[in-house]
Amino acid sequence: MTKSSYTTELAESFCSAIADGGALRTVCKKKGMPSKATVFRWLREHPEFQKMYEQATDERADGHVDEIVDIADNCKPDKEAIQKAKLQIYARIEAAQKMKPRKYGRQLQLTGEGGGAIQHKVQQMTDEELEAEIAKTSAALSHDGHQ
Repeated sequence: MTKSSYTTELAESFCSAIADGGALRTVCKKKGMPSKATVFRWLREHPEFQKMYEQATDERADGHVDEIVDIADNCKPDKEAIQKAKLQIYARIEAAQKMKPRKYGRQLQLTGEGGGAIQHKVQQMTDEELEAEIAKTSAALSHDGHQ
């Protein structure tokens, strides 16, 4: 039977299981844990639970990345074990990227000075200045062997 009444102790126990690598679906199936519907309700109704859950999923993502090294280091040197290890590693990479995209995501984010937005400065040029800049850049490229 699953529990549906919110208590700090149950919320902490649930989040601990998530942080230890448990998937939401798997943890919810354990005896004494809330159902998925209850977890989603708690996320809407209890801001403190939402913070605990977010922290737990962050920790789970870090745990998945740590597991990757263990899987690779402990893989047996046979074809079947290597294929299984590759699948396990791939699954953990994908999960970590989705759970913690800022840290493990594939997207490269460019930022300006101090981590802020990149500032663009537009400089007004005359036609002659623009042609001179193009010629200078073109000469530099051809000098470096790019043309």
